[in-house]
Order: sequence, then structure tokens, then C-alpha cells
Amino acid sequence: MKENQEYRVHWKFVTFTLIVGLIVAFFSVISDNLSFLVDGVTVLEFVIAYLAVMINSLPMWFIVAMLVGYIFARNIKKAALLGAIYTITAITFYFVIGHFYTDIPVTVTISFKELAISYVNWYGASTIGGILGGAVGYLVKKTPFALLSLLVGLILQLFVYGTSSWSDILGIAQNVTFCLMIVSIFIYLVIVKRNDRSQYFGM
Repeated sequence: MKENQEYRVHWKFVTFTLIVGLIVAFFSVISDNLSFLVDGVTVLEFVIAYLAVMINSLPMWFIVAMLVGYIFARNIKKAALLGAIYTITAITFYFVIGHFYTDIPVTVTISFKELAISYVNWYGASTIGGILGGAVGYLVKKTPFALLSLLVGLILQLFVYGTSSWSDILGIAQNVTFCLMIVSIFIYLVIVKRNDRSQYFGM
């Protein structure tokens, strides 16, 4: 019975990784090939551009890895492993889709050494992010205060983007979303802390 349950969980993880990984990779490729939005942009075009930019951000990649650890892992080691597997799969889909994306032709020749170093950096960073994200996602099941790591990451991301990111509509939309996420996490943790204090004093 336990083996059948683990088997179903594994297949759910595989399905999640393939579907979500493809979606994340697809929108990330779109984000990397976005042209500047003009005044005549339609609502649908703006929504697609917004989703692409948000999904392609480091916090969102981290959050999806967190979901993997939260949903599918039974211990922190497995959470780290599954998080790494997911991000490696997603980044592979990203490279494959990006290779066949023909909207912007590639005219610069890159040497094999430069290409290899680039892949090592991308896969290394993705693996580390997946491991950390998966582990944090699992820890959230133990204590909601593990979300503090995500909170810090979102704040750092705003500083990395800097004031220049507020100069266009997509940057503003993304920054506002990050700010709302920060406020939501902060309010949630305050509520949890207050509830824990009330239970401690028997209120």
C-alpha cells in the first residue's frame, strides 16, 4: 500500500515537472525575446508579456521549486533532490525551446568553450536554486517562518532591479507584484505569530 502511494506521488511529480517545466520554459523564452511595448499594445499582449516577465524572474523559479518540495517531499533531502530535478528539467526545456525560437535570428558565433562554460553556469545556478527552493518548500510545512528566506529574496530582487526598473510599464507591474508578495508574506507571518502567542497564553 505504501509502495503504491509512493509510486503515485512519483508519477504526480513527473507530470508536474513536465507540464510546469514546459510552461515556465516557454514563457521564459518569450520574456527573453520581448520587444518594447508600444502605446498601441493590446490587453492580451500586455498580459502575456507580464506573465512572461514574472515567470522568468528568479523569485518565481524559486517559488516553483518551493512548491515541489512542499507538495512532493517527505524529508528535506528528498525535497532538495526533487527541487534540483525540477529546475534542471525546466532549464533544459528552456534551452531546447530557445534553440528553436526563430523570432530573433542568432548572428553571433559562440565557441564551444564559451558555450560549455555558459551551460555549466546556467545548470549550476539552476541546481543550487532548485536545491534551496525545494528545501525551503519542505521547511514551510514544518514552520511558516521558513518563508522569511523568500521574503528576503524578494526584497533583494527589488534592490537588484533598482530604480531603473520603474521606468516602464512591465517593470512597474513586476515590482508592484513583488511588493504585494512581500506585504502578504509579512502579514501572514504576523498573523501566525499572533495566533501562536494567543495559544501559548491560553487566550
